[in-house]
Amino acid sequence: MNSVSPLRKYTRNLIIAGVVLIIISSLAQYLWSNNMYPLWPILLLFVIGVQWLVFGFVSKFAQHKPATLLKQYQIAKYTKMFIYMVVLVIYVFAIRVNPMAFLMTFIVYYLVFTVLETWFIHRWMNALPRTPEKRQQAPTEKPETQNSNTQEEQK
Repeated sequence: MNSVSPLRKYTRNLIIAGVVLIIISSLAQYLWSNNMYPLWPILLLFVIGVQWLVFGFVSKFAQHKPATLLKQYQIAKYTKMFIYMVVLVIYVFAIRVNPMAFLMTFIVYYLVFTVLETWFIHRWMNALPRTPEKRQQAPTEKPETQNSNTQEEQK
């Protein structure tokens, strides 16, 4: 059995994705500084933090009740989506500083980390040991009451 916990593996993947996004975002800010959200590093740290906390919640519950992993994952996804929607609404309607740049940056970060999380959860669920499924018994075949010889005799 693998000794590295799923949370540690996911944290490593988050850090790698975060570093790649820092490089890409820095390059994008250098090239298109007017169209970039100026506080993208804070936004990136926020998204990474929420992703890490939500996955920590899912993995903690999965250790206690592995059978409920999918249910906990869906609850966590809805919670994360709600948190993100609250942040988006507050920013767009209350702060109103370059909302399109904020939305585009947020959407890119959200999509990257959602794909990463979905890929990781899929691999994690496939690696879990499977419980043997109950075999459905085929209905017992009734022996033929009349075979071809007996049918001819009856005629």
